[in-house]
Amino acid sequence: MTKGFTGTIARVNLTDGIVERLEMGKDFYRTYMGGSGFGAYFLLKGLKRKTSALAAENIITIAPGITTGAAVSGVSRCCITALSPETGGVGDSQLGGSIGPFIKRAGYDGIVITGKAASPCYLLVDGDTIEIKDGAHIVGKTVLETHDALTTVHGDKNISILQCGPAGENLVRFSCLIGDFNNVAGRGGMGAVFGSKNMRAIVVKGKGTVEFEDNDTLKKLAKLAMNRVPGSGFPEILQKLGTPGVVGPQAEGGNFATHNFSRSWHEEYLQLHGGTYDKEISAGKTTCFGCIVGCRKKVKAQSPWPVTDRLGGPEYETLGLLGSNLDITNAVAVAKANELCNNYGLDTISTGGVAAYLFECLEKGILTSADCDGKELGFNDPEGLFWLIDKIVNRQGIGDILADGFASAIEKLGEKTRPYAIHVKNKVPAVHMAQVKPSLALMYAVSPIGADHMQNEHDWLLTSEAELSKSLGILGGGELDCADLNKVRMTVYSQFFYSLLDTLSLCMFCWGCGSLFNYRDLEDLLQAATGWETTMFELMKVGERRVNMLRQINMRQGFTAKDDVLPERLFEKLPDGPAKGRCVDREAFAKMRAHYYELMGWDETTGNPRDGKLRDLGLEWAI
Repeated sequence: MTKGFTGTIARVNLTDGIVERLEMGKDFYRTYMGGSGFGAYFLLKGLKRKTSALAAENIITIAPGITTGAAVSGVSRCCITALSPETGGVGDSQLGGSIGPFIKRAGYDGIVITGKAASPCYLLVDGDTIEIKDGAHIVGKTVLETHDALTTVHGDKNISILQCGPAGENLVRFSCLIGDFNNVAGRGGMGAVFGSKNMRAIVVKGKGTVEFEDNDTLKKLAKLAMNRVPGSGFPEILQKLGTPGVVGPQAEGGNFATHNFSRSWHEEYLQLHGGTYDKEISAGKTTCFGCIVGCRKKVKAQSPWPVTDRLGGPEYETLGLLGSNLDITNAVAVAKANELCNNYGLDTISTGGVAAYLFECLEKGILTSADCDGKELGFNDPEGLFWLIDKIVNRQGIGDILADGFASAIEKLGEKTRPYAIHVKNKVPAVHMAQVKPSLALMYAVSPIGADHMQNEHDWLLTSEAELSKSLGILGGGELDCADLNKVRMTVYSQFFYSLLDTLSLCMFCWGCGSLFNYRDLEDLLQAATGWETTMFELMKVGERRVNMLRQINMRQGFTAKDDVLPERLFEKLPDGPAKGRCVDREAFAKMRAHYYELMGWDETTGNPRDGKLRDLGLEWAI
């Protein structure tokens, strides 16, 4: 078998308890390479049309990448792919930490799970032994309680745990998966997929090793990252302050969602900036397996709310969606809300989005406290947010309505609430504002997984005259706010590149455009891992293949170009701040989307891949 891979994929059917070991062959590995490339393959091969995401037939794949397990910065991520309970289409989410390396060290290139257990269970992966274990003793427990209970049974050495939390058990459609303590596969509702299968957790014991082709080159790449961090810009900020370190510059550029996406900055934004609160509530940091950057900041506080340091700290997106977007600028309050979401297994972005929807409906008088169990709620109300999080997790009252997402909430709370539900395909956008980033406006709309800020590089790439732009084949230049054909090319080509990174399970903070490593380093990484003499042409086709596979899954679920739309609020001019007057230009957006379909080789009417494009990518079997 090609080095870098174990040659074995585990397939578990929870309904009948059968565990298989699949050996897919070298061509499969060279074509799909890992991560969500594997996940998309198994979904396309195994699912019937219009399968419910919460049905036993849904297939969830947990897959690391080719280089996962090497001691190189940014190579330890793991992809989770399944139908999304949040969108009804394909879901794909990533997390760092140790779960990916431990799956490889346990002897597997991925774990594919289908069916539904008759009673609550968890999966134990220990080398050649894969067991479906009784999970009755962890039902209803928080993430911390479950982790402690499982490590009491299985020990805390050479172990990594991926679990859904009580939100997943209760089928909250935007519940997430937590890796150990603070590594989160946040988007798309993968926690609810676990819950729908009666599977609370996967416990992986990684005691083996992963063989690579050229360990000397891997060591050189590890040292290269260490030497490049000083003076690297964004990676250096991440090492010092984590993602909270970009709150200041992003807000000052009008790129910080506020008051349910109606504004793009908050007057008190500096209270949420990592450089401001680091000295007061910082509790050190953690890092993913083998990474020198160490961007994961921990926090701890005693008052005005106690916050544990066991569940990490709020990232930039959380500081926006649970902070400024709710007009909450007390950093301890946001840290507490983040702790609650992590301990329950809730996506912080979607939680902040549905909370903002409710609060604005109350503010506008469309809903009243009678709709919220008599509770007075609103913006800038941390205690109210904490109360709402508990209600959502436990599916009580208004929380039960919100737990099923926007479509269900609008149906139950009334059509008048629709303008305040800010989503694409039922998925809340990130804190990045589409009004000031035309490429992101386009990608929010067309991304198969719903609004997501990590599907392409942002608009700055087009303004760069550096090789990192030209080397991706991006033609021409342009201003940050342009919305022309050049911007569409940049969006498409960077989407292919970032899709490649999700296939290889590489961290964008280290391997993304303008980060620690360049494109030549990427080719060197794969050759050192496998011996393959890859080129960027081959690798970009890998990224393009994954995007088309994801889109083809959505086609089978009934999605068309009619779903590639933005909420009306994004077409309204921002009222104040650094980006005052900016909005998504309706006419320019329509032209960008049409150009996008053309460049992708997709049908301009349906927005789905043409047969010829699928054949071009070796996906004729998926037609």
